[in-house]
Amino acid sequence: MENLLDEQPRVIHEFQKIISSNMLSHAYLIDNASSKIRQQMAIWLAQSQFCENLQDGAPDQTCQKCQTIALGDNPDVLEIQTDKQSIGVDDIKFFKKEANMAATQGKRRILIIDEAEKMTVQAANNLLKTIEEPEGNLMIILLADSSKQLLPTIQSRVQIFHLSNQSNEDEIANLVKVGFKSDQAQRALKVTDIKYLESITGDKYQALSVALVNWLKEINKQKINSFVDIQTDVMPLIENKDQQHLVFDMLNQIFSDILSIRYNLEKSTLTSVDILDRKSIKKIVAMSDELFTAEQMWKSNVSFQAILEDLSLKFVD
Repeated sequence: MENLLDEQPRVIHEFQKIISSNMLSHAYLIDNASSKIRQQMAIWLAQSQFCENLQDGAPDQTCQKCQTIALGDNPDVLEIQTDKQSIGVDDIKFFKKEANMAATQGKRRILIIDEAEKMTVQAANNLLKTIEEPEGNLMIILLADSSKQLLPTIQSRVQIFHLSNQSNEDEIANLVKVGFKSDQAQRALKVTDIKYLESITGDKYQALSVALVNWLKEINKQKINSFVDIQTDVMPLIENKDQQHLVFDMLNQIFSDILSIRYNLEKSTLTSVDILDRKSIKKIVAMSDELFTAEQMWKSNVSFQAILEDLSLKFVD
């Protein structure tokens, strides 16, 4: 936590100005960086609302109230965390009810939703009602890999803060321990979160990247049987839910890389070649939309393999 100012100085200073001016909004979306850094940012923001020694809009993080929040013992600071594939509407309703109760430790209650991209459409729409018509002195902090993974209606009604994606040295070191090369780890951390990368070795990550690129090359050739590559080349590399999540992130990055190549933008991450050169930009954007829908289906517990095979058919069409 003590390194947060060094790692995210721009966002910290922006929040300090907002807090000092008493201009805090009731709903924020914080994305990019790692899940660890996003969570630390949310805790820092929550501490700023209870700290006994606030200085220039920044909590001291050492007073009793700050420590209580850091330990997760403040009843006015609620956090939704789940190991499930999705956050359902019942989860949101339960925590909304809890969050709307009267504050006991301060003037407001705070609801932090970690991995907000896991919310089902029904859950997100239920939360949207509270964001549009907040009750009491409630602050909602959404944390996500990318703001683009949330409904546009939510994105338009919250204030979004993008954290720096500068890779943390500790995270790179952790990936090196599981077989990543240092430069490979640094690039991989631009694609997905550390927790998904820790579920796979460096060699298997590289093999998965090659398999996905080759699959898309077959799709580019309009091969209707490209779904066979999912069965023979991709699925044997997937062992758990975290690795399934990784596939969606890698595919999103490949589509982003291809658009960057087309528009001569920033350096690509997973592919430096336009492997979909027979597809129009309009088609690639449509494929990206299909991928988003597919990920939502996966979060609703539809078979991962069936989803990728279905994408094969839709991408070739």
